[in-house]
Amino acid sequence: MNKINIQVYKPFGSSISSQDLPFELMKDFREDLKMIQELPEEKKKNYWFGYKLAGGLGNEGEFLITPDVMYKWKKKYFDQVITYYTECHYPEKKVERIIINSAWHNFMLKNQWNPIHTHSAFTGIQENPSVSVVGYIEVPKQMNPINGAKPHYDFSGCVEWREGTEGMFQYASYKRLPKERQFFVFPANLQHLVYPHSADKPRISFSFNAVIKFKNTDDNK
Repeated sequence: MNKINIQVYKPFGSSISSQDLPFELMKDFREDLKMIQELPEEKKKNYWFGYKLAGGLGNEGEFLITPDVMYKWKKKYFDQVITYYTECHYPEKKVERIIINSAWHNFMLKNQWNPIHTHSAFTGIQENPSVSVVGYIEVPKQMNPINGAKPHYDFSGCVEWREGTEGMFQYASYKRLPKERQFFVFPANLQHLVYPHSADKPRISFSFNAVIKFKNTDDNK
């Protein structure tokens, strides 16, 4: 595999890592989603994941990713990126393992959205995730402004992260209009939302949450 070009942004208190997805990964994820969407309805229901998520994508918009696909790319790509992101913040520690506890496809149609939310859930049942991610597999080339969007503040199709409050010398939000191949890593408790897009074709992405475990050595306690 080619060298991964990783950039870590710190536009406000939390940091966001941005890098490109491998083309082979994108092919595998496209094929996985297509396989799920073509299943008979009764079998497809086993992949439905929207009932656990905040988004307004409906039952046909959020599906669990097949474990074999996730395991393949966890070893080949995700572990490297998340380890780099983590050790940028904790250079004195070493990551021992990364546990992915949920992973899903997002099939976002015209005018659908995700309201502001985090991926932290203090249920007492499952360990709270350390990081969340979003990767973009297909992004429509023609995305016109949605109805009501103003030229000086056009948020159509953007993903936005929010933290804290605005001030004279500080920003509380960070917006990006996603492009194909982009892959972002960010803290799981960081608020984020996705605005509607206006394209006739779907926007396809994926997300997952992960718990980071450090090596328990005398130097890393």
